[in-house]
Amino acid sequence: MEGSTSLNSLTNKEEAYEAAKQFGKFSKILDGFDAKQLSITIPDFHNLELRYNQFLTACENASAEKLEKAKDSIAFITAHKGIVDTYIKIVTNNEIPLRVIHHDTKINNVLFDDKNNGLCVIDLDTVMPGYFISDVGDMMRTYLAEASEEETDLSKISIRKEFFNAIYDGYMEEMNDVLTETEKQYFTYSGKFIIYMQAIRFLADYLQNDVYYGSKYEGHNFNRALNQIQLLKEYIKLEESL
Repeated sequence: MEGSTSLNSLTNKEEAYEAAKQFGKFSKILDGFDAKQLSITIPDFHNLELRYNQFLTACENASAEKLEKAKDSIAFITAHKGIVDTYIKIVTNNEIPLRVIHHDTKINNVLFDDKNNGLCVIDLDTVMPGYFISDVGDMMRTYLAEASEEETDLSKISIRKEFFNAIYDGYMEEMNDVLTETEKQYFTYSGKFIIYMQAIRFLADYLQNDVYYGSKYEGHNFNRALNQIQLLKEYIKLEESL
């Protein structure tokens, strides 16, 4: 798109607002379209029940050395299985509708103009049927912390509450009249949903010798898991205020 640019990181809450608004606009435009007509490009991409079961299998098959190193992380994941139970409740009871969902709402999938106004979303290969919690949750995971998922100094991981508010304001400006009242009740849950799932995926991959994500150094995926677990801890601390 002529005159457009993309960002690789967020520097202010206005960018978060503009991005959330564009992802909300994307789903709003496609509200009413039968999402089941779309192909599933990545089966079970955000199926948290499956990801949790894969994590349990990874724990069963991991080496004693890795299980010992990761024991605190494993304990944290299993202690918060309630996040999985909520997901199962949502999907089995059809509590929220299937929608056309982007599924990859990181900041560099939005185009901006030269005044930092959002123009549109890009990178549509993961567009498929899903739930709004995937798009909102992925924004929470990738926008709320200034530190990236590669940060190994866990003291640098914190939640920028003003960015949460910006995501809410931008997304709901487009989707407030589209989302059901039940969906709105799960807005804050969406952050826990995606952060927890990514922590599981990094930890399971570490336990399985980095077969999915690969590893740039020894313990890379374990450090990523620790990063996401810390992000989830910080998110849970603020959950009621959010």
